[in-house]
Amino acid sequence: MALLSSSLFGCGCEKIDAGHVGIEVALIGSEKGVQDVTQVTGIVWYNPYATEIYEFPTFVQNSVYAQANSPESPGNQEFRVTTKDGLGCGFDVSINYKIEESSVVGIFKKYRRPLGQLNHTIIKNYLRQAFNKTASKYTAEDLYQKREQFQSEAEKGIRQLLEPEGFKIEQVVLLGEIRLPKSVRMNIEAKVNAKQLSLKKQEELAQTKADAEKQIAQAEGRAKSLLIQADAEAKANKLRQQSLTPLLVQQQWIEAWKAGGSKMPQYVGGDGGNVLFTPNFKRK
Repeated sequence: MALLSSSLFGCGCEKIDAGHVGIEVALIGSEKGVQDVTQVTGIVWYNPYATEIYEFPTFVQNSVYAQANSPESPGNQEFRVTTKDGLGCGFDVSINYKIEESSVVGIFKKYRRPLGQLNHTIIKNYLRQAFNKTASKYTAEDLYQKREQFQSEAEKGIRQLLEPEGFKIEQVVLLGEIRLPKSVRMNIEAKVNAKQLSLKKQEELAQTKADAEKQIAQAEGRAKSLLIQADAEAKANKLRQQSLTPLLVQQQWIEAWKAGGSKMPQYVGGDGGNVLFTPNFKRK
């Protein structure tokens, strides 16, 4: 029993949680050096004087680099870049990434740091490199107006740098606004406002033109309608004149006489130029 107690004295025990990979690092002995890292899982017994155990999460990690101090971003962690026209800009970034289980040992052997320390050292340095390289292709105005394009191009560069190192990038997002010098931002906003005003004037001009064309079309429609109506009436009158033969006129006179004579015509013109006058009196 004493032998067992003495053998357990000074031993450490570490449980590797689900979603993590354990790294056992030899600190002394013949295994110390480049080959002193071993991947472990489950419950691990070790000598804390000769061995260290690190846990690397293999689920998606989120790191925030912001100007404002917060638990996610201690201190000022914003990114500062220089644009094509030599102006300095700042912005906040959020990145989601994960480490494949097969890459954990290689990452630790190369950087010798736990993941929490890599976020604000190695990973941030790669991000800064990609953002600076991308920003050098944009003027400050382009960076402000083509934010999504800049973000997409920078993310592509970040993937090219980090994924060969064993970091699988899920998403890179610019948070909030891109911070430009006040004079530059005011100049850009003035240009944007002028452009919007110009577009508004063009829309109003197009609407006025459309309204005028509509009124002209309506007037032309009314004029055509009147011409068609007048033409129809002229044709109808001509047909009526052609149909007023002397016999028809006499028939109409007789019918009017029979009706009482009050509506008898004073004269009627026919095709032959003959005029039939009727007496101007009423039947008694």
